Amino acid sequence: MEEREINLIVVHCSDSAWGSAEVIDRWHREFGWSGIGYNYVLTNGCKVNRNDYDPKYAGITEIGRPVSDVPAHVRGHNDQSIGICVIGVRHFTKTQFVQLNKLLMILMGDHDVPLDRVVGHYELDQGKTCPNFDMDMVRDELGNLMVLAQMLTPQPN
Repeated sequence: MEEREINLIVVHCSDSAWGSAEVIDRWHREFGWSGIGYNYVLTNGCKVNRNDYDPKYAGITEIGRPVSDVPAHVRGHNDQSIGICVIGVRHFTKTQFVQLNKLLMILMGDHDVPLDRVVGHYELDQGKTCPNFDMDMVRDELGNLMVLAQMLTPQPN
């Protein structure tokens, strides 16, 4: 199978106070879709309802649809993108943002995606607010991490 060309990473939120890749897969199937549309899900510690918070489950990166398969998360951009869903509505944990940054850095490196091609769903689809946090702040933090990583990388003599 030929590898997909990835040139875009899109960040979403679940617009739910709880969830997991398994739960989102079930929800999407209930809509009549073929399964979870996102490639990755970042948990918030509430797996089965908003009252079951478990700190061990906060910020876990779960696999959704395999990256080798075309996701279904933003119309007109699925063929060459990766979709990440952060569980939450308007409140997200620090751990989720730390994990989001780690995941984004890995995916950007693995697929040679530039910083300006890491976007929120709302930046591609008018009328959307998802992921309900400021993607400029996410990109600023990623830019700082990229500079730091470069500073810490040994340079050839």
